Amino acid sequence: MASNGDSFLPRIQSVFYATFDVRQGPKIVFQVPEALIAGSFSSGAIAKYLFHFDDVSKFVIPPSALCGRLVTCATKDHRIIGFPVELLGKYERNYFRYNLCFVFERQADLSCYEPIVRKIARVFTACEEESAFLSNPSSPMAMLAILEQLYEDLNSYSETSIPIDAFNSLELKIFPFYPNPPPVRDWDVPLALINLAKRVESNWDLTIVKVIKHIDGVNHVSRIAYLADCDLDLTREAVSHLLYYQVIMTIDIFQYSNMYTLRKSIQWLADEQHVRDECGLYVTKPGRRIPDFPKLLHLYSRLKPGKSVYEWAEDHDVISLGVDMRRFVSFGVIKGFLRRIHRYPILINTSQSTFPPYPKDFLDLLDGEHHSDELGARFEVGWPVLEAWLGSIAESEGRVEVIYR
Repeated sequence: MASNGDSFLPRIQSVFYATFDVRQGPKIVFQVPEALIAGSFSSGAIAKYLFHFDDVSKFVIPPSALCGRLVTCATKDHRIIGFPVELLGKYERNYFRYNLCFVFERQADLSCYEPIVRKIARVFTACEEESAFLSNPSSPMAMLAILEQLYEDLNSYSETSIPIDAFNSLELKIFPFYPNPPPVRDWDVPLALINLAKRVESNWDLTIVKVIKHIDGVNHVSRIAYLADCDLDLTREAVSHLLYYQVIMTIDIFQYSNMYTLRKSIQWLADEQHVRDECGLYVTKPGRRIPDFPKLLHLYSRLKPGKSVYEWAEDHDVISLGVDMRRFVSFGVIKGFLRRIHRYPILINTSQSTFPPYPKDFLDLLDGEHHSDELGARFEVGWPVLEAWLGSIAESEGRVEVIYR
């Protein structure tokens, strides 16, 4: 089993088991690690606790209406997820309420723990109904041992197997939760985040195997479909599948006519040493001396709306520095501190000519909703050709405005 130390799964800060006591009300019976959550009878400086149980007790052991549902609540710095359960029967108040909760940092994504919490509640409910395991345990400390193993195993291995009694056990494995990928468009350029060729297996879908051979950070989706000799719809599906598993990302088509501008997150590049080190290695051509980081940062700061990559490169003699312009721009887009400025042509008025030098449906797309990458991918031309078409329209048929955003 692989260690969870380098995993993107959120780390469990604490696990606790709480019940409704007929005399004290909601209370924590066991918690691991001990004394991290303050209770009504806790002593010591409150600053050392994660939070105070009294602040969240009405969500941990809620009224009947919330029992049997996944409940998440938050404190200033932490989030608590649990599945409160109410069982009816021969109990002192005719009901028994319990909850086993996990505590995480407030910003953690808990999607992958939701099925874990639900399953634990199902198994414990079965144990309680069969042998009163929770309300009248034969070994009161058994629950503490279960919490300790949950805390250690899920944090270390993302899975665990815990026997509870002769008929029940907790068999848990955390699977990462992947959100649905964004729609794949014909002009998107897939960029591999891992070495896809080394991951190919004999049982892989044939379309995916053909598609990944042409994923190089340069080819857009429609061109990949052409090169791989695949149906365009199937190619989109293959790229979407790879996006779902987060082994690729998509960027814009790189052209020297593109324009970019900085985002506020450029400060990240300036502050993070590992990003600064990675930048020089990534953007410099093989065999060339890596430019000093202040020089690279200065080059990024000179990218702005109204200036194409070609004009920027000419002004700052980028070629002589040994900088690969495509990789330079891609690094900024990948890291999130560069933003593409798109061109959106709008036709103000027209009197369509009889023999236009452009496709008949080109005019219909000049509504300010379709940018130059989309138009270029659709008609299989670059920006210089699109610019010539727009110039032709402006001269003979109507006024064209281009919005940059």
